[in-house]
Amino acid sequence: MRVAFNSQFRDALSGIAEAAKRLVEAQRQVSSGRRVTKPSDDPSAAAGAVAERAQLAATEQYERAANSTAARLNVTDSVLDNILATLTAAQSTALSGQGSTKSATEREAAAQYVEGLRTALLSDFNATFHGTYVFAGVKTTTKPYVESGGVVGAYAGSTTEVGIDISDARSVTVGFNGEAITKGSDAKDVFAVFDDLIVALRAGDDAGITTALAGVARAFDRATTAQTRVGVALKAIETEGQRLRDVKLAVGARLSRLEDADMAQAITEMTRAEAAYQAALGATAKSARASLFDYLG
Repeated sequence: MRVAFNSQFRDALSGIAEAAKRLVEAQRQVSSGRRVTKPSDDPSAAAGAVAERAQLAATEQYERAANSTAARLNVTDSVLDNILATLTAAQSTALSGQGSTKSATEREAAAQYVEGLRTALLSDFNATFHGTYVFAGVKTTTKPYVESGGVVGAYAGSTTEVGIDISDARSVTVGFNGEAITKGSDAKDVFAVFDDLIVALRAGDDAGITTALAGVARAFDRATTAQTRVGVALKAIETEGQRLRDVKLAVGARLSRLEDADMAQAITEMTRAEAAYQAALGATAKSARASLFDYLG
């Protein structure tokens, strides 16, 4: 009788433990809202979740890169606006300074105004974003143009531009070759052209002014091309940003299906598990009393 009693008691305790385990699991799902919190909960779903989280991490990294790139390009776009405005002002001033009727005082005033524009232009081509030069190519910490003794030196940046990946299939330029804008295929850069224009204005040299104007116009065209590139890149970032947001939503939905609990089902299961647990406790208590009486008898 003792052996039978011990065996029945062990079986009852095992039943209680199993019922308690199911109840705890059901309570965990209801309280956390998660069906899978560790691989053993559902190995297949857990493996799928790992892959989805890896894609989510990559998507968020591209999203951060796109946001940072857009901020930098917006600064570049603003600087190019200034450059175009400066070049336009130089053209207007040069045109107003032409003609034999202009006095020496008028020519000097025009020359000094262009000198100020040249200083503004130099500052714009040395523009920075978070401490890095936007027109220095890959030499982001090197000042593109340095003035010494009133003369702007040769381009010190790199002709190799900086690209940033905003997706696994798209890269946009964020560090531009400044020389492609200031000089391009011309023999002189725009700073030397401004110097020629200043000299021609002071001398009343209409032919020299006309030649310099042509150089300024070509610089304007190059700056316009650069700004178009910036605009195209910003549009690409906007489009890619929307795609990345859509990807994040899709990944989130798949993760939810893999990991999240069906709350209605989880609550129902918890109610059943609690009832089963209470029933197991009651049955064990009743069985223990009956077996004890048999044993004593």
